[in-house]
Amino acid sequence: MARRLASFRCLVPTSSLARELLIPRPPLRSQRRFASRFATPVKDAKNVNMDLYDELFRPMGVSTAQYERLMSFASKCKASEGSVVVKGGQPHTRFMLLTYGVAVAHKHLPESPDQLGPPICVYMGRLTPRQNLSPEVAVKGPVRGSVIGGSALVEEIVTGKPYPADIVAAEATEWVEWDYDDLQRIIDASGWRAVQASFYHMLYMELLGTLDRDLAARRTKEEQLDETKTKVVPENKGAPSTSQLLQLCLFVAVPFFGFGFADNAIMIVCGDFIDAQFGVMFGLTTMASAGLGNWLSDTIGLGLGDAIERSAGKVGLSNGNLSPAQERMQVAKLTTLAGKLIGITLGCFAGMVPLLFLKPSKVEINKEDLETYESTFMPYGVSTAAFVELMKRARRRREFNTVMVKGGTPCTKVILLLRGEAKAVSIVDVEAPSSSSEKREPSHKYLGRLEVDVTSSSPKMPQASHGSVVNGSAISNPAILNEDFPNDIIAEGAVEYLEWDYKDLMEMMKEDYTIKASMVSILFEEMVNYVSKDHPAQQSRLYKVLMMAVLADGKVDESERNLLSRYRESHQISYHEHLSVLEELEWTEAGWRRGWMNPENFSEQEVREASHSSQEAVVELQKAHEILGNVLQSLRRQAPPEPSE
Repeated sequence: MARRLASFRCLVPTSSLARELLIPRPPLRSQRRFASRFATPVKDAKNVNMDLYDELFRPMGVSTAQYERLMSFASKCKASEGSVVVKGGQPHTRFMLLTYGVAVAHKHLPESPDQLGPPICVYMGRLTPRQNLSPEVAVKGPVRGSVIGGSALVEEIVTGKPYPADIVAAEATEWVEWDYDDLQRIIDASGWRAVQASFYHMLYMELLGTLDRDLAARRTKEEQLDETKTKVVPENKGAPSTSQLLQLCLFVAVPFFGFGFADNAIMIVCGDFIDAQFGVMFGLTTMASAGLGNWLSDTIGLGLGDAIERSAGKVGLSNGNLSPAQERMQVAKLTTLAGKLIGITLGCFAGMVPLLFLKPSKVEINKEDLETYESTFMPYGVSTAAFVELMKRARRRREFNTVMVKGGTPCTKVILLLRGEAKAVSIVDVEAPSSSSEKREPSHKYLGRLEVDVTSSSPKMPQASHGSVVNGSAISNPAILNEDFPNDIIAEGAVEYLEWDYKDLMEMMKEDYTIKASMVSILFEEMVNYVSKDHPAQQSRLYKVLMMAVLADGKVDESERNLLSRYRESHQISYHEHLSVLEELEWTEAGWRRGWMNPENFSEQEVREASHSSQEAVVELQKAHEILGNVLQSLRRQAPPEPSE
């Protein structure tokens, strides 16, 4: 715009009048763009209508010279009744100011361009008295003022879009129009701010008038609606019909169905998650988890309450249009109560649908097995799922003064004595009658695991006791399975024990290292109670059990090797015996030094981790070493002196 104004200054003489009228010269008559073909141009355009000047431009300080120059760029047009003033569906590039007459804007129909759509609004000439508006035209829409296409002065992008209305003259109409580009140059020129203010003031006042008329129309409609609502309707005091009661019941039942469904569904899902993730960790019972899930569902329900009520309202239900008097009737109250009960009941049943899709993530342990799990297997990290699977392969037996294991034949089962006592009687003559075995003195006894203080750091079993595991030696030495069992194991009174097939137990120990660690730890603990200075031959066997505990995970680190080395030195176990134990456990000296035996079974990450110390394993082995040392010292102090020859 600055460059265009600079070019204007070069063509206009530098007189005071020229500076006042610093705008481009009007185009030649042949180049002028008049109104559309539907209107008739007025040839005396220079005959300026002074009434329009006095109405719009003079109050804003526009001089007559400026007004004459402004009108020299304009086209003064007129149209008869029924003529099209503006054709919709195509860009409109003119600023039109109606001076006399009335025009009606109809919605443009692209699918039927030759037909007029419904009326939208009315444009009225600026110099036409308001009272001259006929009632027939007034009902066609609100009066929008006298400017057509004025929004393009504010937003230029409008000129490139199709005009949305067809404007038709309702009577003989006259107007003045400018091309947008010419008018924009005029109002942007220096010294023409009064002209610019005149146009913008005109648009502003017409906008305010339109808003006022719209507000008044809206208030009129609201008043009419209020009058309709405030009409006194006689209150129906008769008994509600069956149809009304059914509508009332459904109206009440739907929200309560939503409440019941949300409450039960959220409680089940949240309770199951809490039970699975935190039940074992924090010792929560199933009922405690359900209570926490109910707390969460109630908390969430506080936020869902409004949403459920709004959704129920959108369904379009009603209370049967009962009057206040009918709502106070006993039958209406009973229907409301029945609707609540039906809705909440059906909602709660529907909220149990998640139970069909939830998978049991928490394994339940039988009450009779719970004590065995907590005292024997849980301290060694055996999961509930692994314990349940272990118990599925076990046989729980309760007997009284019977032979639990018959000597003289290979024994292919492992027994864990839970309660009671059993004695081991050596077999001297396999063909001797069973009654003779009862007269022989027992060589040792087995005590119930649950009746012995196994949690003490220095377990105190009778010196003649071999613990609670029968045929546990087969776990560390499978070769003895082919040999005849040397003793009859006879129950002394009532006993209760678990019995596994040897192959099933070894398979479980291979599948789950925690089960293997627990069984080896039981044997190690019982071996500690058996070893004393009177049983030096048992040192190697104890060392083998300790090695099995260390190698249970298939790896050994430097800390574990150092710990076992100190154990060998303190208990005078030779390195040759150490290699023999490794060979029995299917390990080599090279694998012992390397830290693993089967590298193909380990990933690169596990191989790298094998070089790092396992702090938990070291701590457990150190505890075991301390327990063993304390027990051995106690046994040496309490051992009777050896008889002299």
